[in-house]
Amino acid sequence: MSRIYLDHSATTPLHPLVAAAMAEALSLSGNPSSLHCEGRKARQAVETARRQVAQLLSADPSELVFTSGGTESNNTAIFSLAEVAQRRGRPLHVISSPLEHPSIQKPILRLRDHGFRVTLLTVDEHGRIDPTELRRILTSDPAALLALSLCNHELGNVYPMVELVQLAHEHGALVHCDAVQAIAKLPVSVRSLGVDTLSVSAHKMYGPKGIGALYVAGPKAVAGGCGLSIDAPALLVGGEQERGRRAGTENLLGIIGFGIAADLAVRDVLPRAAEIAARRDRLQAGLIALGGVSVNGDVDKRSPTVCNLRFADVDGESLLMSLDLDGIAVSTGAACSSGSSEASPVLRALGQPKAVAREAIRFSLGIGTSDAAIDETLSTVAAVVCRIRALGPAPLLVAAGAA
Repeated sequence: MSRIYLDHSATTPLHPLVAAAMAEALSLSGNPSSLHCEGRKARQAVETARRQVAQLLSADPSELVFTSGGTESNNTAIFSLAEVAQRRGRPLHVISSPLEHPSIQKPILRLRDHGFRVTLLTVDEHGRIDPTELRRILTSDPAALLALSLCNHELGNVYPMVELVQLAHEHGALVHCDAVQAIAKLPVSVRSLGVDTLSVSAHKMYGPKGIGALYVAGPKAVAGGCGLSIDAPALLVGGEQERGRRAGTENLLGIIGFGIAADLAVRDVLPRAAEIAARRDRLQAGLIALGGVSVNGDVDKRSPTVCNLRFADVDGESLLMSLDLDGIAVSTGAACSSGSSEASPVLRALGQPKAVAREAIRFSLGIGTSDAAIDETLSTVAAVVCRIRALGPAPLLVAAGAA
């Protein structure tokens, strides 16, 4: 059997129709900023893709800025909103959670280095956030910015963003939402969410790597009424591309691929969410039946594609490598942290000891995950887990020179 890919949260395979559209676009030789015929054709392709991505988000095309991906979008939003809040005289206070992706966490830490205070919301053992805590904090300690993900990158938890946004706006705070892990898995409407800014990335939804978008609420937005399209500063300055919001020649091939992926998400990917969730649930139930397997995260409110499981007495990295050798790709957490030897900071934030947090595997399914793949995964994981447990705990490594 061919390899089984169950790491769609890290990245999704490029859809054949996206690849075909990008290959055809190789013949577009113009710069989208040029006024001649070749330039106008390239500009038309960019604006067609902008409309396609906007439709997926229920946004106005003028509210979208193309970026290099989720990290750039998150950085731009956080630093720009912080500057807007400062100009408006808001307190230098940012609220987030301990479960955020590093591209949210690290910009916030940089703000702290520049005088902002940071408050992290409490999460329970399942990674859930209680909106009443946010209300309590904002009532006694007003903030400039709330920055949260819509869907957690490791657990798949989906957060009550509408309620959180309403609370933040009631108390004068701006809101950035990282929707990178939610897009094309859940319906994402910027109008319904009411956020001020929102980030998405194409490679999480069967599009190309290196291209994403940042939604910046404009005059038509019902949320916040902030007019951010007018006064949100750009992170990259230089030329007047993206209406002066993001300098640099547009990634034409990536943008075209992003547009096709967005169109596919509306027509084909989102309608299959229930089908993917059913396979995820069958995989999860079969693995729990092995014994000593439990779910990390909120089983009631999560992405249809993700289950994060703890295999007691099994080192997660050992399980990952063994499954890889047997033709199955899974993850122990965020791909951007794969070079770290530390236990998952997300699971540690749930109160798990390091040893327990190291026993987790994230399975993330996609539109190409078949019933046969689930069957093969169940039998393979069962054999590998049995083998690892039979070996017993790995011996502790003693550093050279230690007593």
